[in-house]
Amino acid sequence: MISFRIAPAQWMIDNQLKELLNLLDEYSGIADELAFFLQDTHSPLPLQVIEPRLERLTKVLPLIRDRGMRAGINVLTTIGHHEENLENSLPSIWQNVVDPYGNKCLGCFCPNDQEYLVYVRSLYTMIAETGPDFIWIDDDVRLFGHKPVKAVCFCNKCVEEFSNEIGKYYTREELVEELEGNNRYNFELRRKWLEHNRKLIDSLLKLIEETVHKINPKIVLGFMTGDRFYEGYAFERWASTLSRSGRFKIKWRPGGGFYSDERLIELVEKSHEIGRQVSKIPIYVEDIQSEIENFPYHILKKSVKTTIIEAGAHTAAGATGIAFNILSQHDDPLDEYRAFFDEIKKAKPFYSLISENLGRSICEGIWPAWNEDIFVINGYNGKWLDSSDYIQSLKKPYVLAEIGIPIAYSPERSIVTAFSDRTPLCFSLGELKEIFKKGVIMDVPALISIEELGLSHLCGVRVNKTFSKDTWERLTNDPLNGKFSGWKRDCRQSFWEEVAYTLEPISDKVRILSELFDYGGNKLGPCMTAYENELGGRVLVLGYFPWSYIHNAAKVGQLKSVCQWLSYDGLPVIVDNLAKVITWVRTDRLGNKVFILLNASLDKVSELNLRVISNANKFILVTLDGSKKEVELEPMINSRYKRICLRDIEPWNMYVLMSEI
Repeated sequence: MISFRIAPAQWMIDNQLKELLNLLDEYSGIADELAFFLQDTHSPLPLQVIEPRLERLTKVLPLIRDRGMRAGINVLTTIGHHEENLENSLPSIWQNVVDPYGNKCLGCFCPNDQEYLVYVRSLYTMIAETGPDFIWIDDDVRLFGHKPVKAVCFCNKCVEEFSNEIGKYYTREELVEELEGNNRYNFELRRKWLEHNRKLIDSLLKLIEETVHKINPKIVLGFMTGDRFYEGYAFERWASTLSRSGRFKIKWRPGGGFYSDERLIELVEKSHEIGRQVSKIPIYVEDIQSEIENFPYHILKKSVKTTIIEAGAHTAAGATGIAFNILSQHDDPLDEYRAFFDEIKKAKPFYSLISENLGRSICEGIWPAWNEDIFVINGYNGKWLDSSDYIQSLKKPYVLAEIGIPIAYSPERSIVTAFSDRTPLCFSLGELKEIFKKGVIMDVPALISIEELGLSHLCGVRVNKTFSKDTWERLTNDPLNGKFSGWKRDCRQSFWEEVAYTLEPISDKVRILSELFDYGGNKLGPCMTAYENELGGRVLVLGYFPWSYIHNAAKVGQLKSVCQWLSYDGLPVIVDNLAKVITWVRTDRLGNKVFILLNASLDKVSELNLRVISNANKFILVTLDGSKKEVELEPMINSRYKRICLRDIEPWNMYVLMSEI
């Protein structure tokens, strides 16, 4: 599934529409559907502005269907993104969203305002009567990040409704003060606020679904999201509402910010974001189009190759389709976009190979632990509603992907669980005990959270001392360190400030993997430990720069070894090279493991050595340009792994290894 999102300037003017249609005719078959934006600014427009645009679309949509594509409408603003083009947008005659401190976004309206919902119902009625094949609800339907404010909505109506829900009266100021209390004992109130947010989004989606399907039950509804932590991440509930409990097909478009080549690793970070979202979309939703957005469409900001690779990486992470938003929002010539069309057409078979063979299968590997309530732990070092340390905590373990360790996005196929900072506090004691029956890797702040919960005995150690400067680590001669025993790592605390910790074993079964030293050569104590607890789980605790500056040979080798140990030799793939190769592991429709690789480096890998768990004896290696070749798997003595050697892995390129095509 490949779609393109089309700005109004491309279809409202006859000459420009003709040029767009000519381009699509020239690249016939490249797209399965087109979604037409009703506007290109980010505050809601008056209905009298929308109406003639919809009249125009009644003539445009059939032209797309005549070319064998589905044609739909993208509603850029349902409640509004932020303050833009206010002079020509809806005036603030209804309730704008309000942040915890009483500030408003004049370009966004409260989804709890009944008078504004009359506008929403009228808008979607008009759109449905236009007869699109589908309608996309854009990602303005959220409650965080409506510039110039962040968390919303704390208007009088919303605060009153929340008070009624929990049976305690609050003013806005009283509610915010209690929510922002910096301790875990107010987590229950925070969870109730997240549930309030879930219901608020759900009620809006219910209104849209009822409005559209009353006009035409054949119209497919789609919803665009990002990571929706503050909104309570209720994807399953919202999907049920939009599909009316599965009666209607729906679409989903997971997205996130990645707009330029300036920091290429953000491409992978967005794929992880896509993967998290896909993991929460119900399995019956088959049309999941990852957002590829080159906004504001400056051709040299994001290269053709980056765009093509991004689409492949998001598909590897679980999306089943791709929504390209790459064309200009102006009525300028489209010649400069031909290079994109050339490469998308070449890469479409590669994308299709992944989505058709893997469907909604789940990624396997190490799972950075989170759940729908993770926002409750926010604000450890600041205000709950005006910081983002929770997402930084969640993201830290994803760095393991950069050294060749596969990542899982949900617990269902996790081999090992990773905890960082306060993330253990999101889980109940029962859930944590189940997690600690398998492999766990964690940093010391997570250990501190575990200590608060009275479970440090499952980790084998407790925190001893902290050091804010001038320390380095040395790997011990433990067998897990292999040939890297005695190697050193200095992360220069004077440059990159991060606390280092020593650990105190509370069991004689604790293995010391690294020790901390000062610049005088004095040993300070253990800083990395491994332990097998009474539940049968294996636990690794990292006390020295656990998630940063781990990219040298010794640390990469050590972490791969211990992750294999944590998984009881169940890690599905291991990259033996010192190479920045991202791996996604999924299962095809026949039950065979498939390995998707991205060389996320500017260096070519002349010889890439992999260890994989697979029943196959041969694989087909498929490249992004569609070429295929057979590769042999070599059994390893006294091991469940088989070895593969791949040659000439090109920089910033993607590959698929699968046993059958």
